[in-house]
Amino acid sequence: MTDQGLDTVVAGVRCREVLADLSDYLDGALTPARVRELQAHLGACDRCARFGGQVAAVLQQLREAAVVESPVDVVDAVLARIAAER
Repeated sequence: MTDQGLDTVVAGVRCREVLADLSDYLDGALTPARVRELQAHLGACDRCARFGGQVAAVLQQLREAAVVESPVDVVDAVLARIAAER
């Protein structure tokens, strides 16, 4: 989007504001009132909806691909490997 495009107001919210709040929106970190404002904008602005959908899809793929082990799991794995090498 060009800078001029970012200043487009849809449903009372500028595209620029949607992009600034997009991460918090996707993380569920906004107030219910702000969520309603952004949802109204996204429902009427194809450009932001497409971009938001792409960002959401990438974040979902990253979350699914991330393997996060708890510190206990890591310690258990290290201890198991040490025991196996003895």
